Amino acid sequence: MMTSLSAKPTLSNERIQSLDILRGFALLGILLINIQLFGLPNASFSNPSVMGELSASDYIFYYFVNVFGELKFMTIFSILFGAGILLFINRLNDKGFDGSKFHIRRMMWLLLFGILHAYLIWFGDILVAYAIVGLIAVLLREMKDQWKIVLCVVLYLIPMGFFYLVGSFFESMPPEMAKESMADFSPGPELVAAEIDLYQIGSWFDIFVKRAQLNMNYQIGSFFMLSLWRTTGVMLLGMVLLNNGVLAAKKSKLFYFLMAILGIGIGTFFANEGFHRIVETKWEVIHFFKYGYQFNYFGSLFSSLGYIGLIILIYQLKILRFLTKGFEAVGRMAFTNYLCQSIICSIIFYSYGFGMFARYSRIELLIWVLLIWTFQLIFSIIWLKYYKMGPFEWLWRYLTYKEKPQLLMNVKHQ
Repeated sequence: MMTSLSAKPTLSNERIQSLDILRGFALLGILLINIQLFGLPNASFSNPSVMGELSASDYIFYYFVNVFGELKFMTIFSILFGAGILLFINRLNDKGFDGSKFHIRRMMWLLLFGILHAYLIWFGDILVAYAIVGLIAVLLREMKDQWKIVLCVVLYLIPMGFFYLVGSFFESMPPEMAKESMADFSPGPELVAAEIDLYQIGSWFDIFVKRAQLNMNYQIGSFFMLSLWRTTGVMLLGMVLLNNGVLAAKKSKLFYFLMAILGIGIGTFFANEGFHRIVETKWEVIHFFKYGYQFNYFGSLFSSLGYIGLIILIYQLKILRFLTKGFEAVGRMAFTNYLCQSIICSIIFYSYGFGMFARYSRIELLIWVLLIWTFQLIFSIIWLKYYKMGPFEWLWRYLTYKEKPQLLMNVKHQ
């Protein structure tokens, strides 16, 4: 029978501080990517030319986000999610409970949260994929670390083959059929204008219908082409990094310094090369899938590991303490903050809020990012002075354990 001990939140002295810091860093970074999907036509994320010629400042922002951000923060988050699965189950097992049982229930509730988020708030949801992959990755947790690494590499490379096949498929089509099939990637002015009108003045139901259509594509097509393989592999890598003390900041400062230099250096080299190839071909769809995107995809894993090394090194050196404390607070409330980012951006950009969709340039979107970052850092720090966890963390824990955890900071659990 479940006791109240197991339903308590992880004690502060049981938390791995570096994990919370990394989680907060990754979550804030993800907004740099997602705000473009909230605030601009969908196709402009991979093909900015659909919105016309980029200004110099917008080009710099697009370059920076593409080379240093895209896929990197999501990869870190996936690494941490995999580590979190292992940590969650091991801690329950150590207390004499069946950790797998609670993990399955936890993922099923996450799946429901993800479906609600995806269909009612935003099509770019990651929770559905994480819940499904979380049920797969847990079955592989007892593999030896060396085999986890091998499987991670194999799984991570599979989507690169799919990218190439998609590009080749478009290339083999008759021109008219190819043009129609590639409309989602290179839409004409009429389709772009219709999308802008939808989000600026369309009803909630109209946007819901569009969101449902996009979700069918993302949660079926993109999941089996990309997320299933990549996310499973990266979660396994997270388990290995946890087992070997890398994520818990147990390695030397030299280790993390080299990890940062090599990871960021290699990753940036590939991402930069891919970006310039895409620009040179004017975001042509066939080249994008067959060659251009492959560079950033491959390099993002190196960059992500480099960022992990850099953040942990900063933590070990005890510099920028105000920043790491902020990251830690955001990371402890990652579920709440992730959903709040979607709610805030929906209010800003969609018709049932302020309807500011496609009214800002990319560099102006950066101002919104900075404002939301500031809000979430301050809000998370203040909230955790009075409460032990975020509101959505509380709900998720309650549903997982079927017992109300204590929320208030200074009230002892009975």
